[in-house]
Amino acid sequence: MASPSIVFGAYAPPVSTRGSAQPRARLQAQLWTWLPVLACITVFAVESSSYLGSDHTSPPLRRIAEALCGGGVDAHWLLIHHLIRKTGHFLGYGVFSLFCFRGFWRALQGEASVSLRQLRAYGLAILATFLVAGVDEFHQSFLLNRTGQFSDVLLDTAGGVALCLALFLAMQSARSSSPR
Repeated sequence: MASPSIVFGAYAPPVSTRGSAQPRARLQAQLWTWLPVLACITVFAVESSSYLGSDHTSPPLRRIAEALCGGGVDAHWLLIHHLIRKTGHFLGYGVFSLFCFRGFWRALQGEASVSLRQLRAYGLAILATFLVAGVDEFHQSFLLNRTGQFSDVLLDTAGGVALCLALFLAMQSARSSSPR
């Protein structure tokens, strides 16, 4: 299947198989594969603090919205702010799911069937997104100015599903347009 190498080739350097350098090269390749996943989890942990609750993000986001759109945002600010935050959830966890897919795609290289490998990588990526979103919302339920809501877990997971679906379609398009 040519499409995964098109999508991920630049991010997954080949591993050398010479002598004692092999374990180190494998470790380095694994680190580069999973580092974006760990970076996303770190961002989620920082954003999940009481300092980045909606009561703290509203004033700076409002100033930005007013600078871009003028004072007309005042009448609908609560809705606009809510939509900005939920869009951030959707897109942030969607990107996280793509990074997870990349990690699982590399981890499942030994699979005999490319289709099965792809299906497992997508399933594991979406499962990881669901689990991390659940842990994030559970953590938020202990903070005074935050709420842990299962609807946010579903929204985050929907972002993962949507971006994984977009990647799937892109990979299928790349595969169908590549010379055989």
